[in-house]
Amino acid sequence: MSDYLTDEEQLEKLKTWWQENSMMLVVGLVVAVAGIAGWSWYSDFRDEQVAQASDLYIEYLAAEGTERATIADTLVSKFPGSTYHALILLRMAEERMVEEDAEGARVLLADALQQAPDEKLADLVRVRLARVLQELDRSDEALQTLASVKSLGLRSVVQELKGDIHMVRGERDLAHEAYGAALSEAGAGSQRPLLELKVADTADSDDA
Repeated sequence: MSDYLTDEEQLEKLKTWWQENSMMLVVGLVVAVAGIAGWSWYSDFRDEQVAQASDLYIEYLAAEGTERATIADTLVSKFPGSTYHALILLRMAEERMVEEDAEGARVLLADALQQAPDEKLADLVRVRLARVLQELDRSDEALQTLASVKSLGLRSVVQELKGDIHMVRGERDLAHEAYGAALSEAGAGSQRPLLELKVADTADSDDA
């Protein structure tokens, strides 16, 4: 009898608990389902956004003059902080350098660095920015910028550029060290005849 009463008491407790918490459980289930649906919608939305930005970027590359500028403005306004936003700024900076407007290129690259959505792209921007800073005779800033580059695939490029900067500053020992590091980072199988020449040239200077 006591066992029966215990089971009955447990059943009453379960009924009471359900009455008190059923609404919370239903709400939690609704929130969970909404979350899953929301994530699916967001994922689809993001895919569509990326596709639109990609299409605009392709149109930008194919266009010229005023049309190109218009497409660039559209992409930047619709997709700020995207990879394509940063890529357009990189392209515009290249055009400024062709026009011998290094300061204009620097401003664009500084903006691209802020817009780059990931560190790999940001590191590429940093390398370009360092080259422009060196062109502007701002070598200290160029070296500081290169020091922030962490991507493994850019190590050789960064070291060679450091060597070039040190050469311009008359720091041949540091240039030789940087060129040697660049050659080492490039790997044994790489073909870098110009870099090898730089290493040899600064080594000869050291011996002289």
